[in-house]
Amino acid sequence: MMNWKNNKFQIAVLLLLLAILAALIALGIFSNDQSVDSVAYVNLQRIFEKHPARLAAENTLNQKAAEYQQQIESEYADAGGSEQKEIIQKHQEQLQELEAELLAGVIDELLAVIEETAAEKELKFVLEEEYILYGGYNLTESVLERIEAQW
Repeated sequence: MMNWKNNKFQIAVLLLLLAILAALIALGIFSNDQSVDSVAYVNLQRIFEKHPARLAAENTLNQKAAEYQQQIESEYADAGGSEQKEIIQKHQEQLQELEAELLAGVIDELLAVIEETAAEKELKFVLEEEYILYGGYNLTESVLERIEAQW
């Protein structure tokens, strides 16, 4: 009778292991989320440098700087020493605010394109290239292609 109990236990363990194996296989086959461990990285500096919105923002900033320069020259001639400093400081602050606003717009657009590209490729994580030591998928070219297609 001892052998029968042992065999019954062995059969139960075998059936349990088969059930676990079947469940794991079913989860692998039927899972819609195949990207649980998918990690990609991008070279933000390269994407930023090639983004057409950055060039447009830079041109806008340069045009505004030229306008401010003309305003400073016309106001500067009629002003005294302390007023001259105030005029220059006022225009510098306005230029810095514009630069921050334009830069934020470019960064927002860049992040949106990265998110769209990652979602299309069913990636869960996208990191900056400089923080990757090993592995991962380089998403930089895909992001640049998407930007080029949109512009």
